[in-house]
Amino acid sequence: MQPIVLGASVSEQVIVSASASARIIANFAWQHMMAATTFREQVHTLEIAHASDGFGSHFELIRAYASASLMSTASSLEALINEFFIDPNCKLRPMFADFDREFWARGGIEMKPILMKYQEALKLLGLPLMDEASAIFQDAEALINLRNSLVHYKPTWDPDQPKKASLTSYLAGRYPISPFLTNRDDFVTMQSMSYGCCKWAIDTAFALIHEFDNAARLNDDKMKGFWNLET
Repeated sequence: MQPIVLGASVSEQVIVSASASARIIANFAWQHMMAATTFREQVHTLEIAHASDGFGSHFELIRAYASASLMSTASSLEALINEFFIDPNCKLRPMFADFDREFWARGGIEMKPILMKYQEALKLLGLPLMDEASAIFQDAEALINLRNSLVHYKPTWDPDQPKKASLTSYLAGRYPISPFLTNRDDFVTMQSMSYGCCKWAIDTAFALIHEFDNAARLNDDKMKGFWNLET
């Protein structure tokens, strides 16, 4: 007998097995995306409220919300594909001969980069892979690299600076930067702390999720919660 999925809330599912035991499967991907959109709107509100003030102490709060939005957006992308893989009621699970070894063990899918997990899922389903040269895929990769640059911040003199310069070159012009700064300020950690960047990041994540979902259609009910967050 297959597990039965009962509705709990948009952020969790209850899986009831044949033995009547229940497990809660967290939909943290949705939770992360809800946080991302909430933080984005906080940035928007603050930018409007301080539009005539120039740079000041309010920017620290803007940067707190903006960085949180960017990190939550990238976290949502990773959580979503992980949740698809680990859901015992998802059609990905039967594709594994030994799920624990092939997914969780060293060298398994869980250890792969975020976007490669999406590609692995499509491969398992026998579907065409996403075009890694496409704007959607490249933007998603830039979003993840932007998140990584914030999480693993390094000063401008660090040996990894060429990688950061390449990211800056790719992102420049893709979204409105902070109205409180000049082009002399660091692009990643200062100029990108803006409503425009947060909106671009969330739009980018949704574009990739749409492309994947249109092909895989793994859980329509789960995805309804995502589409309700899309604005």
